[in-house]
Amino acid sequence: MSSIRSAVLYSTAGKYATTVIGLATTAVVARLISPHEYGIAVLGMATLAVANAVRELGSTAYLVQVEELTEDRLRGVFTINLCISVALALVVALGAPLIANLFGQPGLALFLHISLVGFLTGSVAFPLYGLLSRDLAYRKLSAVAICSAIVNSAALIIFAALEFSFQSFALANVISGLTGALLLFWLKPARAMFRPGFAAWRDILSFSLFTGGASLLHRASDYLAVAVLGVVLTPGAVGLLNRATQICQFPERTILAGVTEVALPAFSDLARRKQDLAATYLGAIEKLTVFMWPCLALTILLAHPLVRGFLGSDWLEVIPLVQIIAGALILNFPPGLNYPLIVAMGKTRRLFVLAILQISIALPIVLIAAQLGMFAVAWSTYLIVLAGVITSTVAVRGLIDIPLSSLFASMYRSLGVTAVSILPATGLVMLLGGPVSLGAVNSLAVLGTAALGWLAGIVALSHPIRSEIKSLFAGLQRRLRRIRVGSHPEAPKSD
Repeated sequence: MSSIRSAVLYSTAGKYATTVIGLATTAVVARLISPHEYGIAVLGMATLAVANAVRELGSTAYLVQVEELTEDRLRGVFTINLCISVALALVVALGAPLIANLFGQPGLALFLHISLVGFLTGSVAFPLYGLLSRDLAYRKLSAVAICSAIVNSAALIIFAALEFSFQSFALANVISGLTGALLLFWLKPARAMFRPGFAAWRDILSFSLFTGGASLLHRASDYLAVAVLGVVLTPGAVGLLNRATQICQFPERTILAGVTEVALPAFSDLARRKQDLAATYLGAIEKLTVFMWPCLALTILLAHPLVRGFLGSDWLEVIPLVQIIAGALILNFPPGLNYPLIVAMGKTRRLFVLAILQISIALPIVLIAAQLGMFAVAWSTYLIVLAGVITSTVAVRGLIDIPLSSLFASMYRSLGVTAVSILPATGLVMLLGGPVSLGAVNSLAVLGTAALGWLAGIVALSHPIRSEIKSLFAGLQRRLRRIRVGSHPEAPKSD
């Protein structure tokens, strides 16, 4: 368990760093690229997201989950991944003009052609990433992510300042993708993997057809939703909704991102050792919600200063969208846990069926909401999130014995901590004149009040995260003592 905790800490630290870099980049780029231009980039990136989902048929998740990893299996994952990547690159290259015509954006074809260079590097990077994930080597993976984020940020700002418009995103992604692939190969030079081989193709595809198929269905559904929004509404509306979603996902990308990355390797390791998955699952929910719920509530409370500070005056329409979507995400109480748990138990067929069910509910909701406008699409998030939580939790309860009473019991203290944290902060906001009038200093005061309330809540309610925080600080103190001892060695004794 200590290796899992260490992996979570390194992964979370890496995600904090990359998120800070991303936020700083967003604050600059949002003032250089308009919502309309950004919306066009979102349409292009959504197209490539579908291609990436298809590539999961040469699944790197297989490298993490499989019990015995042989050289034939390694070579098979790389070979299948490479073949699918090349085939998809040809399809996207030929179809780019048609996609550009569909959205009425001629420059989108060039965007896709440029992005394919970075897409092809994934056939090398993703298998190496899978191997390091299997080893829980998240210290190395976090270093790669931070370096890639720095390169992406610098390239994006430079190209945007040079007025490359939405093409800046494609160029930056190519440069950072190449950087990440080179770093991964340097850290994990598994040269034997890169010799073509199909000996284990049946085993790989039998696993990947359902995990990759589920991912493909979700990505295809997302793409159809984005495509409908791009046609029925405008690229500008797509850009506004995407930015709102990014702000709402800030807690997930920081607090939860380390957990969601480690979840599959961790659950797979526990499953191989026949450990109690139910207790681990419930404990994870309890420790995640105590962070997620207060953060999402604060996102709603501080939406005005957040948007004004990070995006600028051209993006003020994002504010109510952020408040709506963040409220919906509070319903997602087991974020990032259900999918890796199902995969770790080898029930990929169930995952595929679950994806079909969720998409058959979500896609019609988005299609109907799009006819009613941008805000209707935001409100529809409540129905989509609720349906996803219910269906995925039912699927998990079909695999491991989790009574509903235990599920709700794992969350009540987090709910109490959230209330103790947010109510005083809300009162302070009202005393300061309301959310619209909040500046930087007042926003920091609200955050400080919420933080004090959060600490008081976990102590008063004896929340289990209290012991984790104590353990973290104890570990930091031990490390600081070792550093001090190492920097001041004892003088040699004289005779």
